[in-house]
Amino acid sequence: MVTAIAGAVRTGLKRAAVWRVSPGNWGRASNPRVHVTFGTRAAGIRWHDARRFIDAATRGHDTTCSPPEDRWSDTMQAPEHRRPYSKHSGGIPVSIDRLRLMPRALVAAAVVSLTAAGAAHATENSQVRALLGAPSYEISTPQFPGLYAQFWYQHYEADKLRDADGKTPTQALTIPGVGSLPLTVNGSIKADVFVPRLTWVTEKIVMEGRLGFSAAFPMVRQTNDFTLTTVLPAGVPANVAAAVNQQLAAAGGALSGKRSGLADPELAAYLDWQQDESRVALGVAFNPPMGSYDADRPVNPGAGKYWTFKPLLVASRVWENGFAVGLRATYSFNTRNDDTGVRSGQYLHADWSGTYQLNDQWKFGVQGYVLKQFTADRGGDAGANKVQALSAGPLVAYLAESGDWGVDFKVMKEFSVRNRPEGTVTWLRLNYRLN
Repeated sequence: MVTAIAGAVRTGLKRAAVWRVSPGNWGRASNPRVHVTFGTRAAGIRWHDARRFIDAATRGHDTTCSPPEDRWSDTMQAPEHRRPYSKHSGGIPVSIDRLRLMPRALVAAAVVSLTAAGAAHATENSQVRALLGAPSYEISTPQFPGLYAQFWYQHYEADKLRDADGKTPTQALTIPGVGSLPLTVNGSIKADVFVPRLTWVTEKIVMEGRLGFSAAFPMVRQTNDFTLTTVLPAGVPANVAAAVNQQLAAAGGALSGKRSGLADPELAAYLDWQQDESRVALGVAFNPPMGSYDADRPVNPGAGKYWTFKPLLVASRVWENGFAVGLRATYSFNTRNDDTGVRSGQYLHADWSGTYQLNDQWKFGVQGYVLKQFTADRGGDAGANKVQALSAGPLVAYLAESGDWGVDFKVMKEFSVRNRPEGTVTWLRLNYRLN
């Protein structure tokens, strides 16, 4: 039984590693710590503690085994007060020790499965380092030498969590004396991201392409709110049901939180080949681990203590009738997270757009992105949590007659999501040429 529970814990909900996910956009510990109240005191849970505790709660009729003394002794009855294990006719344990152990075992399993799965910037925690949906009309607009300042605002909101099958994450946990219980995870994620960005298009020509650099420094304010629910079978005593629901509520609260801070910046260098009707740019970008991150926190603006390197491609085509299409794509390679031992898998992030230029100032069109992870995470408590997300939505852009600045607004709805939250991304952006 211990093996079954542990197996469900470590391979079930871990597949839906979406619990600490950052916005769309820009961290899971191999042995994370959360604080959940058991009995009269807050107890910090780690995997090895919860495993010992589940073992104690599911070891047949042996009620002499006890949880780790340093964490649980003051919430359990003293050894001399233990009573023999017994059941009533419905098969529900009535031993006072057993009634207290069952809800704790259930919640311990739930907490471990969720916190071991972690939260996203999968990559670890289903979190990607990418400003999903950020590029827009400028992909297909000529970039002249000079310094450009960009000020971008993103709002991300999701009220659905998706597992590897695109469904609400549910895991069956078997508790002796109660049976198999469906544990469902629901929640919402809200994030506001402000991105100051600089782009420098130089006069230098290398291999007939113009050399350019860019740097983005996202700042994130994120709120996660999660709930864990189950359906108890008929006949479970009221005190057991109340204890289970209370501890599930505490576990959901431990996975929830709010955090603001700097996310991991993106720095890039590229060569840009521009012609009258087309543009191609090739480069490399990387994300240093400079964001606010603590493996013990449920919410992190930064993705973790690791580096991300990604080749970069920009391609566009314009026609005389005013139509234009553009693409910006990166493919990310990640180093190992020093805090968790997990090496996140490789993933593709591609932003695309199709626009129509109504006149010299106004552009309308559609835009979206593709996010697809191709290799699994490795090391630590990494699970089979490959992420996927597609999106599409309208955009409108205004370019000043002087050509010195432009502003655009766009909304993109996510679909075909796997192992991530599913929500809506909204962008409001200002691009300004400084010289």
